[in-house]
Amino acid sequence: MPRIPLVREDDPSAPPEAREVLEEIEEKRGFIVNVWRALANHPQIASATVGLYTTARGGELTPAERELAYTVTSVANSCHY
Repeated sequence: MPRIPLVREDDPSAPPEAREVLEEIEEKRGFIVNVWRALANHPQIASATVGLYTTARGGELTPAERELAYTVTSVANSCHY
């Protein structure tokens, strides 16, 4: 089964763009989970995803309103998890 390589921000052979994205994530979140390391293989996609995530988690919605939005979206898209 193929695996997606995980990019490490401290790996000197990692592309500079990928390291920058991971450093940005660490600054904002305080830690980096493996899904971000996998997305860093495509720094532009990772950066856009970070922006989307930051927007979704920020703003003026309460945690309950955010959860309601996630639940409604899951139902609308027939997500069963």
